[in-house]
Amino acid sequence: VADSREAEDGGASASASAPASAAGAASADERIEIGGIARERATREVERGAAGADDRIEIGEFAKIDLRIARITGAKLVEGSDKLLEIRVDVGDGERTVFAGIRAAYSPQSLVGRHVVVVANLAPRRMRFGVSDGMILAAGPGGSDIRLLGVDEGAKAGMRVK
Repeated sequence: VADSREAEDGGASASASAPASAAGAASADERIEIGGIARERATREVERGAAGADDRIEIGEFAKIDLRIARITGAKLVEGSDKLLEIRVDVGDGERTVFAGIRAAYSPQSLVGRHVVVVANLAPRRMRFGVSDGMILAAGPGGSDIRLLGVDEGAKAGMRVK
């Protein structure tokens, strides 16, 4: 925001009051629209910054993450948990157990045979129910509104995501 008038009226008065030069000058209406676009762009940049510009990682850090295609070979309810499923996945070099908080969205039977994306080099994490050796990627706010990331037909367990 260049001055207080722009802050108060969204930039319309500052843009509309700018003198038009001779040939090819934009009309006051065009300048107002351009100002609106600039405000929208500035708003997006602020929102992007608020979303965690300080949380960004360098490409070298991202390259350390080993994303692999995995085939779900088994799944069962976790006794004592209303959110977790215990899932067996084949990541190409053997099977692992992963605990995933997707119970509200998926039944264990519906998962078997599916291909998913996993973080294969995540350090194992001891949980109350056992050790989780990886992470299955999903999107959504959670609960019953979560979706596993799928892969196209032909993908095989162990393939590296690039």
